[in-house]
Amino acid sequence: MTADTTPALRYDPFSQALHWLTALTVIGAFATAQIFEEMAKGPAKTELVGLHISVGVLVMALTLIRFAWQMAAARPTPLPGSPWLQYAARAMHWALYAALIAVPLTGMVMVWAKGREVGVFGLFALPPLVAPDREFAHTVEELHEFAGNLIIVLAGLHAAAAIFHQTVLRDGALGRMLPGVRAAQA
Repeated sequence: MTADTTPALRYDPFSQALHWLTALTVIGAFATAQIFEEMAKGPAKTELVGLHISVGVLVMALTLIRFAWQMAAARPTPLPGSPWLQYAARAMHWALYAALIAVPLTGMVMVWAKGREVGVFGLFALPPLVAPDREFAHTVEELHEFAGNLIIVLAGLHAAAAIFHQTVLRDGALGRMLPGVRAAQA
């Protein structure tokens, strides 16, 4: 029996699941941040901030798993098209990966610098890797908020590019990552 050497047209189901789970957790983290920013101090806000932190840790874990899996798994055949489109796609993916690591990492550093622990869904806490320092915490908080907003911009551009590929170029790019949508034929 010989191995199937036919190039894949789409990402494998595990990659698809990680992609969409990451998207949902990013939406959850962003939504909780928008909500707790408007809340008065109190137990409800504290609970929501804790959930935000936990979801952020999950975003980082999923991103690290995705990155490792992408390095090990077979990738689909590149879509035909201009080299600049392929370069733009690679640059976007790297920018998203960088932001998906930077946001949770700066969030954890900020929490530790405020002298608090990074609790994860009430199950365990990550040990502090940064000494308490309020001024440093404020600086990192600004970076965290900027990078969080950057993720939303990058994700929006990423989604717009997928829709452009699907509706204008009609190259089936969306079907490579979306279960149930037909991928382009080689």
